[in-house]
Amino acid sequence: MNVQEEIVKWAEKYVPEFNKLSEKYNTSYYTQSPLNCIDGEVDLMLIGINPKGNLGDGSSKKTAEEYLAGNRCWSERFNKEDKIVWNFNQRARFFLGYNDFRHDESIDNDKKTVWTNLSPFESKNGNNDLKKELMEIGIKSTLELIGIIRPKRIILLGINAFEQLEKSQEGQNIEYSKVFSNIKAQVGRINNIPTVCIDHPCSRQWEVSNKFNSMFVFLHELAEITNKKSDVKPLKEVVKIMHDEMKLWQDRVVL
Repeated sequence: MNVQEEIVKWAEKYVPEFNKLSEKYNTSYYTQSPLNCIDGEVDLMLIGINPKGNLGDGSSKKTAEEYLAGNRCWSERFNKEDKIVWNFNQRARFFLGYNDFRHDESIDNDKKTVWTNLSPFESKNGNNDLKKELMEIGIKSTLELIGIIRPKRIILLGINAFEQLEKSQEGQNIEYSKVFSNIKAQVGRINNIPTVCIDHPCSRQWEVSNKFNSMFVFLHELAEITNKKSDVKPLKEVVKIMHDEMKLWQDRVVL
């Protein structure tokens, strides 16, 4: 069974459950980037909290095929000049060092980069107002999807995402750690995949700054490099590399 066949089987398992819960809570659901185009290795998976919308404002009923097609407005995230116009995506792309224009070779290639959420169900305030049952099934399905597509790297957009994943009954292969004692951003592993967790792109209050988040993401990526295929460093080693590098900056950079 190839990757796409596994993704279809995954959708056929969860979409009927999503439909039942959508009707129960009168709340719509969808995923973000299309999953029906994935046919090989995925470089990056970005996971937000849940789609922005109105809890209890209308149900939706989808087929597995419709769900895998992704957000029906996905193509509208860029304008006619190929410039990103969606606030969430623009800010998340900035964290990764991209400007506002389309980059089909990497971040905007739907075969290589997956944009999704912990839960596919809509609400205005994420963890603060989404029903527990809707988050739980979302996390369970997301963890299974990770196991299928095996991205090389995962970025969790929203502090405490590691804790939410760990609480799931499917979360036994999760480890994580803080790097700096007074900063909430964390690094870790999901099924041994290097993962970083930072502020949500639309956060109204940064712990340091949005540029600090970019630094944290890139420092983590550098710390994970092994130059050996399929080799992943122990998490403690990655944390130490990042911590020691920041200490060097503090000691040697003079303003």
